[in-house]
Amino acid sequence: MRFTLPRDIYHGENALEALKTFKGKKAFVCVGGGSMKRFGFLDRVVQYLQEAGMEVKLFEGIESDPSVDTVMKGAKEMQDFGPDWIVAIGGGSPIDAAKAMWIKYEYPDCTFEDMCKVFGIPTLRNKAKFCAISSTSGTATEVTAFSIITDYKKGIKYPIADFEITPDVAIVDPALAQTMPKKLVAHTGMDALTHAIEAYVSTANCDYTDPLALHAIEMIRDDLVDSYNEDKKARNEMHNAQCLAGMAFSNA
Repeated sequence: MRFTLPRDIYHGENALEALKTFKGKKAFVCVGGGSMKRFGFLDRVVQYLQEAGMEVKLFEGIESDPSVDTVMKGAKEMQDFGPDWIVAIGGGSPIDAAKAMWIKYEYPDCTFEDMCKVFGIPTLRNKAKFCAISSTSGTATEVTAFSIITDYKKGIKYPIADFEITPDVAIVDPALAQTMPKKLVAHTGMDALTHAIEAYVSTANCDYTDPLALHAIEMIRDDLVDSYNEDKKARNEMHNAQCLAGMAFSNA
């Protein structure tokens, strides 16, 4: 059996500032529809990476349920830029898209069909490391070995599953979760609860995943309603709970 997590998980207030400590020359930043820019978090990411001495390129506008076309476009821009860090900020969609771009960047001849071979991805990190920064409290893709990409021509969502795409660094800063609208709090909260329950009842559960899953379930029970009602402490707790659920889910 295997238990895989990011090498580093920065959490708590001002966790975003960990970006200042990164070592590298170029960072390629993937982001979604605009909320991270609107609330000032994208500017902070760019600022902190520049303070670390890196040149930064943005890839903006990643859609919900990212497409194969978006992945290929982003991977092409990565190839042209040549980053040694890929940084994805947002909910599940931009992080999932960036994971798939990362594979294509490392292996330009890799097709989308190749990516979808379960646990068939070759060794990554030959060109770049990966940092995921979660802004929603649900998917926990910042700590998982999964990505979901949609082929709109076929009308099919494809899972990419391999421990290789587990991020090197996850940043779980609760300030980002404070910006979520109430409807998104509800939807992502149930997503997190589902992950925790699935991990606990999975036939692949183990002594390493059960404590994470159970504690996440308890936290969600205690904090989801208050988080929906915009209680700051509960929002913080839910952001941690979804991450714990993701750790369990990814390994069960």
